[in-house]
Amino acid sequence: MPTVPIDIVKLPLRVLLIEDYEEDAVLLQRHLARAGYAVDARRVETADELRAALAEETPWDLVIADYTLPAFGARDALKIIQTSGVDLPFIIVSGTIDEVSAVNAMRAGAHDYVLKGHLERLLPAIEREIADARRRQERLVTEAELRLAQMRFSATFNQAAVGMAHTSTDGHFILVNQRLAEMLGAPVERLQSLRLQDFSLPSEMESDSALYAELLAQRRSGYRIERTLLRHDGSTFPAQVTASLLTPDGDPLPTVLWVVEDITARKAAERETTELMTRLINSERLAAAGRMANTLAHEINNPLEALTNIFYLLQTHEDMPAASQELVAVAAREIERVGHITRSTLSFYRKLPGRTIDLRTMLEEVVQLFQSRATQHRVEISTRYAENISTVRYDPALRQVFANLVGNALEAMEHGGGRIAVRARRVDGFAAVIVSDTGHGIEKEHLGAIFEPFFTTKGERGTGLGLWVTRGIVEEQGGTLRLRSCTAGKQHGTTIRVRLPANLAIEQSQNDKTAPMVVN
Repeated sequence: MPTVPIDIVKLPLRVLLIEDYEEDAVLLQRHLARAGYAVDARRVETADELRAALAEETPWDLVIADYTLPAFGARDALKIIQTSGVDLPFIIVSGTIDEVSAVNAMRAGAHDYVLKGHLERLLPAIEREIADARRRQERLVTEAELRLAQMRFSATFNQAAVGMAHTSTDGHFILVNQRLAEMLGAPVERLQSLRLQDFSLPSEMESDSALYAELLAQRRSGYRIERTLLRHDGSTFPAQVTASLLTPDGDPLPTVLWVVEDITARKAAERETTELMTRLINSERLAAAGRMANTLAHEINNPLEALTNIFYLLQTHEDMPAASQELVAVAAREIERVGHITRSTLSFYRKLPGRTIDLRTMLEEVVQLFQSRATQHRVEISTRYAENISTVRYDPALRQVFANLVGNALEAMEHGGGRIAVRARRVDGFAAVIVSDTGHGIEKEHLGAIFEPFFTTKGERGTGLGLWVTRGIVEEQGGTLRLRSCTAGKQHGTTIRVRLPANLAIEQSQNDKTAPMVVN
């Protein structure tokens, strides 16, 4: 039976031989080949030859050096290899080395030494040192990868757009990135001596404690909450805070990773969206109220015109008692005011010309209208008018403005009595009317919305349109309206100041003398 040759795969081995005797180099190669290596060897005798070999692209696996050469020995070769930075197993094979020299060579960096008469020790030494070299190389690669990972982590951590921090389980900062330091308004070095709890509101810390206890007990891997955080200067900002428990392998002490995002812009956008939705809803409600008011005005206008004619005919009866004539005249004026309101409602989107009334007459009529009701509720109405306010005239729509202001003041004192003061004067081309009361005043939190449509503090009794309409009429006449209110102390009550352009009123009154009365 024919025999089949066994194909033995030999391990490649590139060897630098520092040897001056070629015969010794050949014997070493034969010894390595018989041990199962496919040897690729080069013999060098000088420092230049060694440097040239080390500069080649293909790496060497091993250096075997004779200890003593005429001009170049193992110690010199070892220094060159160490200077080059190449990690090569370096084994001295010599027939003349003594024990002291061998120890000194090992201390200088040689990995082992073998006597030429005992080459049986060479192969185990080669295997051991090559394996050690590979482990050292793997460790270098691992360390390089670790340094790269640390650099990437540091770059990500410090350049992140959100605040990040590692803390101990009791809240002390271990690592803090620059963004979080900017958010909290303190240098990174300062934060490392503080705790995250130092920047939390006391009112929110208690609610967070239950979540944090569950995190530390590992009943949850993390949580996300929105909180108000304190800056180092005492100011606050809204933040979204994410906490995660980190338990690295082999580390008995877990840490907590915090990610903090400043959501000031998001909160502002949410408020803006909410306000926009509120305005849209109010706009729709106003449109519906306008359509209803328009319908009611049409329905009221016809019987109102009939009443106006009846009162006009009653005023022509000369035999009517004087007291009755006065009452009929007052009723006629009020019917006329109702008619003006309905015409104003019908002309909500178009300005119709109409007659004007001087400011003093307008205010006196409003006060007279509420006098009886004020007396009933033990409210005193005092007036003080400058003489020159009789020379300015305005659209009768302003009568509704002053009626709303006096009516609101009276409602604020219906149960406890008090005083309403109505004052008017002309200053620097403007007419100013001030209506003040000693009522309960308006709460501070309501002042920002008091002129918004449908906002009311009167419960079901209020529509929330009075002051909104009042300000609209004043601004339509080119004026401004300001409100001041206090709910405590001697100055409690509300004061509203209406400022109207006097010159505009005079010019308007001159034009109104020729403008026809429009009746719908």
